[in-house]
Amino acid sequence: MKSPAELVKKVALLQIGFISLVSEKVEKFIEELEEKGKLSEEEGKKFLKQIKEQLEKQKEEVAKEVAKALKELPVATKDEVEALKKEIQSLRAEVEELKKVLEGKEKK
Repeated sequence: MKSPAELVKKVALLQIGFISLVSEKVEKFIEELEEKGKLSEEEGKKFLKQIKEQLEKQKEEVAKEVAKALKELPVATKDEVEALKKEIQSLRAEVEELKKVLEGKEKK
């Protein structure tokens, strides 16, 4: 079974993929309208620019929502895991140092 974080990421990727697909389809549709003379090239460029801006905003919203959802999940971030690894290394070093001190006292 997939973790909640993996599911959130997959949903986000699906949404972003869908947004990209819509962008491609709109672009082709505008080209067809331009070829048929139902839309001037200038109008097509303007319309396409507006659509791409809206789609980009939607991608940003998806990214924000995913980040928000991931923060709410009980999952450690990469930075948190790295911090824990460093702390473990530090603690191991302290334990080794204490072992050496204790071994030195036992030999006396």
